[in-house]
Amino acid sequence: MIFAMATPYHHAFWAMGTRFELLLPAGEVPQPAAVAARVEREVSWWEARLSRFREESDLSRINREGYDHPVAVDPRVFSLLEECARWHATTHGLFDPAVLPLLRYHEVHSVPDAAAAAALARRHGWREVVLDAAAHSVALASPEAGLDAGAFGKGLALRVTRRLLREAGVAHALVSFGESSLLTLGHHPHGDHWPVSLPHLFEPLAQVYRFRLGDGALSVSGASRQRRPRGRKGYLHIIDPRSGMPVTGWKQTAVQHPNPLAAEVLSTAFLIAQNREEEESLLENFPGTFVVKVEYLNEKPNIVTFGSPNRRDDG
Repeated sequence: MIFAMATPYHHAFWAMGTRFELLLPAGEVPQPAAVAARVEREVSWWEARLSRFREESDLSRINREGYDHPVAVDPRVFSLLEECARWHATTHGLFDPAVLPLLRYHEVHSVPDAAAAAALARRHGWREVVLDAAAHSVALASPEAGLDAGAFGKGLALRVTRRLLREAGVAHALVSFGESSLLTLGHHPHGDHWPVSLPHLFEPLAQVYRFRLGDGALSVSGASRQRRPRGRKGYLHIIDPRSGMPVTGWKQTAVQHPNPLAAEVLSTAFLIAQNREEEESLLENFPGTFVVKVEYLNEKPNIVTFGSPNRRDDG
């Protein structure tokens, strides 16, 4: 006798420069395609407003016109930027979406000058962003100032996705956004959790850590097999907004948190954090955070973990 295996529902699309994948166990909802279509529409809506590479997005209009006059934005976008202001404060500036001047500098300087980058960092940053809650408008304090959603866009999209899945009655799901940002609901059909591994960067079949995910999110920042450190100093694509310089070395930081946006923001913040005091301060501000930091020396991983995973829903 041959038994047919129930096939899970899979939907994928391209957004925010990478691949978004939704996996639902077989029979999870009666019309999974309709749920997936709604998710894709909402994620695409946010991309159209947050991408600085789209001329008419809210962020592009802010970057282009914000020094000349306040720019009115969609109320949802404004609420998000208010939230970014709080993230900036509670991470002590380690999260800063107003690093566009630094990103532009590094795009044209493959071998950056530390003094020049530091001078840019002192002049620019979130302090240049002026939010007017009454008008839902955003202004910039200098002509070079600008915003970039790279450090929070995927986390926001996963938070929106979680809300839509819950509204549709989905209890179990796995969502991967570029493989570095994950959202999980419930558990795998054949277990009590979703098993997710952090792969070894130098040994294709090896793993350096295995997570047991339930309701929550996981975000990984730093080096990867696709984004390798560049140059003699091993520059990564993550910029420290305080020094203006890229983080260096074969380093990864994975953050598990109930809130997908928090996981995204904190994976960058913990990667940039330079000492235990800064890490402890972040943990104090964000209870329910679990962190795995990996640094490779001679292609061998040194793994440090701290914090504690918490399945409480923080937003």
